[in-house]
Amino acid sequence: MINGISSSRLVKEVPPEIHDTDEAKKLKESCQQFESILWSKLWKDMRNSAMSISGADKERPYRQMEELSLEMASDDLVSQSGGAGLWKMLYDSMIGKVGADKEAQERRAADEEASRLDVQA
Repeated sequence: MINGISSSRLVKEVPPEIHDTDEAKKLKESCQQFESILWSKLWKDMRNSAMSISGADKERPYRQMEELSLEMASDDLVSQSGGAGLWKMLYDSMIGKVGADKEAQERRAADEEASRLDVQA
């Protein structure tokens, strides 16, 4: 809740069919990938800090495997369990633009059709 306004009211409602468009699916995937990258970076930085404090940072032959496993765990966290929900907040804040673009396209198409009919008449 922000200043007494529920956060769901801050996001402009979009028609349900907008969520099934290719643009919305790409947006969802991008938001999920962003959250995955963020988690991966956070975990890597935490691990590196812990290793440098403990002095175990020297001579780690499997460092690349550790990096890869953290990236895979981050991807799995977001794709399987939905992550912490950051991707959803990003998606909700940007899906309105997809809806607005679709409405603008439909209006342009309707205007062009009306112009074409006026010319023919």
